[in-house]
Amino acid sequence: MTAGRGAAIPLKDVFDQPETMWLQFRHRLDRVHPYCRVVNHTEAEVRDSLLALEQIYRPSFPELNLRQWTGSIYTWLTHPLLDPQKSGRVLMDHVMKLVTTALEWSYVEAEVDVGPKHLEAAAEQLTLRRDVIHIVDGIEQKKEEQISEAQEQNPK
Repeated sequence: MTAGRGAAIPLKDVFDQPETMWLQFRHRLDRVHPYCRVVNHTEAEVRDSLLALEQIYRPSFPELNLRQWTGSIYTWLTHPLLDPQKSGRVLMDHVMKLVTTALEWSYVEAEVDVGPKHLEAAAEQLTLRRDVIHIVDGIEQKKEEQISEAQEQNPK
């Protein structure tokens, strides 16, 4: 399996090479449909995926009910920035990023379910703030920690 866009079949030119290894590999492909393209997900398929994620994350979130957010999640993930072809379909990668981010934030706050606050913020991260560059600088962070510790030790 490989990711691709449009009508191009990734790696097809590699598989079509005459070397023995690629001939053997090609013989293992399906005879009728050697190359398949899996389309992105409809709203109903997103709902099914959310049900599966509920079951996976149930131990950490006993009251998790992601399915109730299917419509909102589908709408957020068909935003023009995430669905530029206006296909009305959702990438599983986007579903996972949105859900796992919202679950992480909910977990930090010791919540038993994920609410609209975290889901909406995660969707905003995927769309409105997707090009924001976060600078990670260990030296600056240490300076800030030292200043913070000094202020705690010497309150005014």
